[in-house]
Amino acid sequence: MTSPAPTRANIYGHRARIGYTSPPLTTEIFPYEFYKIVPAGVTLVITTLAIVVRSKGEVDQSYDISMKAAREMAAAGVDIVVLGGVPINLSKGHANAERMIMDLEAELKVKVSTSAAAQARATKALGCKKVVVAQPYELSETDRIASYGAHFGCEVLGATGWGSAFNQIGRIPRHAALEMGRKLMREHPDADSILLPSPHWPTAEAIDALEREFGVNVMAAHQAIVWDALRRCGVDDRIAGFGRLFREF
Repeated sequence: MTSPAPTRANIYGHRARIGYTSPPLTTEIFPYEFYKIVPAGVTLVITTLAIVVRSKGEVDQSYDISMKAAREMAAAGVDIVVLGGVPINLSKGHANAERMIMDLEAELKVKVSTSAAAQARATKALGCKKVVVAQPYELSETDRIASYGAHFGCEVLGATGWGSAFNQIGRIPRHAALEMGRKLMREHPDADSILLPSPHWPTAEAIDALEREFGVNVMAAHQAIVWDALRRCGVDDRIAGFGRLFREF
């Protein structure tokens, strides 16, 4: 007996199938928070890359894997491919990152985005200008990661880090983002936004809480990636519980 061809109406991802190349070789938090946020009918198609300690060799290898994964995801029929990892996205330069998106879209005939592009669009939509940055990794990484704020067109007033090794980010407590955001806002009350880079540590529960407490925008990398992918796939639901970005844009 020949099975009938699947139709869009009878698959899990009948509204959108979002492909994501996930930098950590061991990916845990991204899919968990993805399914906390997205409406029914949206699914995640994920390929993990090669990042364990974020060496240059791992970044270069991950760039190559992500290109192959993008082609395989397009062949599998996803609605959008999101290339994860700002360091991977920008490893060959900002101009190359923009060209890469255009070239892949032309080749694959599918929408393509990157973590960097999604966060840039999110900060622009929210109107982020003067920001503080709370990042999950070693304190030695703070200046480098905080510089992403400038890449997104913002003035960075202050930044801090949690201190986690890359391969331990799944063990960061759920209160970490909230705690660091509060500390930064006490130190920099003129900030209009809190940025939470990296979509691989728990941030979803902190977004609304920080926005309500301080009356500022909160842009988390995970939130921005999912928002950008949903909107580019035509899923325009206003979603409560995860910040202004999902409620208003």
